[in-house]
Amino acid sequence: MSTSSRKVLRILLPVILIIVCILIALVIVGSAPQPEKKEEIIKAPLISTYEVSLSDQPLLMSSYGVVRPKHQTSIVAQVSGEIIELSPVFASGGKVEKGTVLAKIDPSDYKAALIEAQANLQRAKAALQEEEARGIVAKEEWRGATSKLPPALGLRKPQLAREQANLRSAQASLARAERNLDRTNIVAPYNALINSRDIDLGQFAGTGSTLGVLSSIDTAEVRLPVSSTDYNYLTDTQSGMVSLTRDEGNNGISWNGKIIRDEGVIDENSRMIYIVAEVSKPYQQSPSLKFGTFVNAAIKSKVHNNIAVIPSHLYQEGYVTMVTDARQLHKQPVTLLKRDKKHVYILDGLSNGDLLLDSKIENLYEGMKVRVSGDKEPTSDKETGAVELAVGDK
Repeated sequence: MSTSSRKVLRILLPVILIIVCILIALVIVGSAPQPEKKEEIIKAPLISTYEVSLSDQPLLMSSYGVVRPKHQTSIVAQVSGEIIELSPVFASGGKVEKGTVLAKIDPSDYKAALIEAQANLQRAKAALQEEEARGIVAKEEWRGATSKLPPALGLRKPQLAREQANLRSAQASLARAERNLDRTNIVAPYNALINSRDIDLGQFAGTGSTLGVLSSIDTAEVRLPVSSTDYNYLTDTQSGMVSLTRDEGNNGISWNGKIIRDEGVIDENSRMIYIVAEVSKPYQQSPSLKFGTFVNAAIKSKVHNNIAVIPSHLYQEGYVTMVTDARQLHKQPVTLLKRDKKHVYILDGLSNGDLLLDSKIENLYEGMKVRVSGDKEPTSDKETGAVELAVGDK
């Protein structure tokens, strides 16, 4: 073999080997078994639902307010004098019953005035009796002296009228003296909580001076602002019921009250209408409802028929997401009656037993297949909407 032939062979041999290797690889790949295709089932999402129940019930309207006493009174001295006695309960925070003597003013001068008034009354009575006797005598004397009608002066009628007036004046003076003596005892006008005491033992109290401030514990009131819309739901502001609550840690404390009136005007600044709720015997309840407590109020409106009350997060601006019997999602239009922070009141569009979506689903669309807890496992593509994928496909 010539030298040139050997050079050509050295060049072609690597190329031939590469080609042979490629052919062998192609044969191996071509003879390899094809991967089996199998069905991958994509399950419909499992969701929670809320079952609709229609009922006849009132709406609940939210408000708030501060508990105040229905009556609060400044106790003033109606007579003057030295304070000679104070009740131990006459102090800030004390509770007293109606008629309890809170303080006493020195009654010495008023007892003397009473005795003097009693004596004046007796003198007036005696003078009147004497004048009545004189009138009888004058009448008899006039009858024996002449047959003419006697004049009033002759019968001593003016003198009799004077003594009668003196008697009435003495009676009035006695009544005034008795009242002044009674007023030396400062008494509670009702069952009360003592807000403050402004007088002390041995101090002189002038007529009209303030001795203390009392609040009635028989009745508490709460002013509750409501919007004009909420106010229209109230049928009668003289008999509505209200629940008052105060947050206490993780627990709420509640009391029952009654709407007794509205104030009849719209507040110029807030544009709200104030209604007044009343709570009976706030300090005798358990726990007591103290004055100054800030409370939240749930006010009951008139009863509405066949309404659905659902959690507020299930409502989306005019519709709700319903789960049909075919386990598909459907956007159902509804008629809103009212909504608050926790609930939505639906007037129309829902029926008893309807199921509403109560789970968060991304990329939600009309007709989307879902599963509800308790449903059987899917067995076919028709039930699940499954797609066929080759193993390893993406």
